[in-house]
Amino acid sequence: MLRFIEKGFLYGLILGGTLGFFVIPYKEVQSVGDAVTETTYLKLIDFIIHLIRFSVVIAVLGAVIGFFLYRKKSLE
Repeated sequence: MLRFIEKGFLYGLILGGTLGFFVIPYKEVQSVGDAVTETTYLKLIDFIIHLIRFSVVIAVLGAVIGFFLYRKKSLE
């Protein structure tokens, strides 16, 4: 059972890290006036913290899915 949960957590962590690069915004664009935009970028540490948080949430979901898959497999 523990093996299923560990694998689910690890796969979820890897999947969350790769998806986080595409989902987490790294810049904010604001319109200041006519045809003028202001772009502000996140600091690297802020981006990394958001990325780690996103990855851990996906990893926990992966562990939960792994647990339920184990229960389903053991009941059959």
